[in-house]
Amino acid sequence: MRTHLKHRPSSKPGNRQTADMPPPWNYKSAKHNSERDKSVQRVAPCLSLACLIWLAGTASVVAIDEFEDVKTISKLPLSLREIEAEFSRSRRDACEIIPAGESLEITSFTKILTERDRRESQSKRLMPSSRRDLFSVGLEMDRTDRESLPTVSRGTIIEYLEQNYVSIQARVRRDLLDQKLYFHHRPLAMTAKFRGSRLTQGFESIVAQSIRDFHGLGLFMHEGDSRKKPESFRTLVLLFRTEILPPGKTRPRDVYEFAFVRGEEIAGGLELEPHVFVTSQDRTRLEYLRSNRRPSNPAKCSVLGNITVTDYDSSGLYPKKSATRSYRLDQRQAFAMEELDAYCRSRLLRGGLAENLTEVLDAIIAGEISVSAK
Repeated sequence: MRTHLKHRPSSKPGNRQTADMPPPWNYKSAKHNSERDKSVQRVAPCLSLACLIWLAGTASVVAIDEFEDVKTISKLPLSLREIEAEFSRSRRDACEIIPAGESLEITSFTKILTERDRRESQSKRLMPSSRRDLFSVGLEMDRTDRESLPTVSRGTIIEYLEQNYVSIQARVRRDLLDQKLYFHHRPLAMTAKFRGSRLTQGFESIVAQSIRDFHGLGLFMHEGDSRKKPESFRTLVLLFRTEILPPGKTRPRDVYEFAFVRGEEIAGGLELEPHVFVTSQDRTRLEYLRSNRRPSNPAKCSVLGNITVTDYDSSGLYPKKSATRSYRLDQRQAFAMEELDAYCRSRLLRGGLAENLTEVLDAIIAGEISVSAK
């Protein structure tokens, strides 16, 4: 627990009188001055002790645990049943949507980023956060799926997909004591235009529904590690669900994948650079994404999803639900999970990637693990 002290404002010089000190008589003789000095020397240690007691008491009253609301996770769920259970439990930490008209990123620190923040600020103290892009998501449709769209709304739907992308973002906080940066577990999402406006756009139903399937599981920490310092809160674990509907199939299948974000201090500690990793092929591969930049078109996004509309609103014209035909990751490296577990064994790290996530991600970033996955 970090302790922050609030100091009482000092009184104006000459206006404060301590009860334990003798009154300020007008001493005229050297003898009287000597006796006064001895008296002050006797009182000074008492005052110092009193100040220490006062400070300790004040500290206990205003102590703040700034990490109290940050969820942590010490082991990744592995089986499908465990993953489905974690996804269900983390619904409250689903991706929160940034409304239209906001800055694409926020580098300053503010207590209110979303509507949920606004509601919670009425009943509890919130810690200031900034918003940082992690990775971008673009959407496209095959010609066959485009042609199946309603004639009246087809052009509007295709134009929206071609002109807008989604950015998954992290909450970044600054430690109150050391001013060091760390992640919070609740992810954010905003949508923006590829060109033109530098402000966020409104979410369409076809996109908003999918975004809510990104959940924050927590910050990865080893079991039993109770150290509450910013460096321990820099490995973010996200879990997302995608409805996959390959061409020729009539029923979609739920697929769960992880996204891991490892924060690295740069610019003398003034920034936290995110290294983003996404699992694929039913969590049998780990893909290290390229650094995120504002994309200029769907093909330049970190994740490009090929979608098809599966349901429309009451008018039958505008889509409210979609499924993914396939998706592509803009990765710089890919690793088979077996390789990463083997690396853990070679370093005598028990539990594989599931229990040594931070160590494995750091090794990949440092180039210590050779690439063989294709």
